[in-house]
Amino acid sequence: MSETDKRITGIRFDEQNLWLTLADGRSFSEPIKRHIRLEKATPEQRLQWELTDDDHGLNWPALWKPSDTGMVSVWDIEQDLLYNQALGALQAVKWDTTLITPAQHELVALWRMEADINNGGFMQFLCNWGVPNLEMALQALQKLGAMQTHECLQQMFAVIARFEDSPDVTSLDELPALLTKAENDRLQELDEAFWDYPNRLPKLVVLHYGPAV
Repeated sequence: MSETDKRITGIRFDEQNLWLTLADGRSFSEPIKRHIRLEKATPEQRLQWELTDDDHGLNWPALWKPSDTGMVSVWDIEQDLLYNQALGALQAVKWDTTLITPAQHELVALWRMEADINNGGFMQFLCNWGVPNLEMALQALQKLGAMQTHECLQQMFAVIARFEDSPDVTSLDELPALLTKAENDRLQELDEAFWDYPNRLPKLVVLHYGPAV
């Protein structure tokens, strides 16, 4: 499916959701409460939207400084749908990643990466999900062509590489207490680089794995 198919062609609000219609005929809803400025805006202010230059996002200039991707983005919405579909498939097989498709496994790994690094940094991601999930996320990033994010994740893992074969470490949960100040500072620097999103992951994820159904 081309980028042209994902252009926004229709917009409407109900009491709880913003509804987008795309050029391919599909419609998506986005809860208003996910965007605090929209939630607090009056009905009249909500109608004062502008399309981004590529027609894939919406800005509200009176509520927040416009961005190239938009306060609301088709890519973000559809990426969330793809993640939720993959997580639903994993839940249906009682969280056994060997029973879902490779694409679903990659989406789960990417979701875990984004959710945890954005919430608590790389060490939260690694301690929660382990090295195999990290390796799956790296594999997925390479397939997407998200090489700057791939490099960032590799550099994060390199910070704790000295512990990989250490007999003194029996659990990943022990690692945070063993890091030096320099290592913690380096991870903080890399976390912040990740948060800047050097690659537009939502767009890359949707174009590679989509469309969501």
